[in-house]
Amino acid sequence: MTALVGLLVPLLAAGAAYGGVRAGLHGCRQSLDAMSRVVERLDARLDTHSDRLTRLEVETSHLKDK
Repeated sequence: MTALVGLLVPLLAAGAAYGGVRAGLHGCRQSLDAMSRVVERLDARLDTHSDRLTRLEVETSHLKDK
């Protein structure tokens, strides 16, 4: 009986470790998804600001030409 318990303990410990790693990876995946959403929003804002700057540069060059 003690031999059986001795065999089960490492298996249970390995299962618990696997579960912990799996939960940690899930948390990491959620963090990466959140960071990806932030980067996408910043990229969209940068595109908007770039478009505004381009329009201002075009207007400025037209005014200089006059």
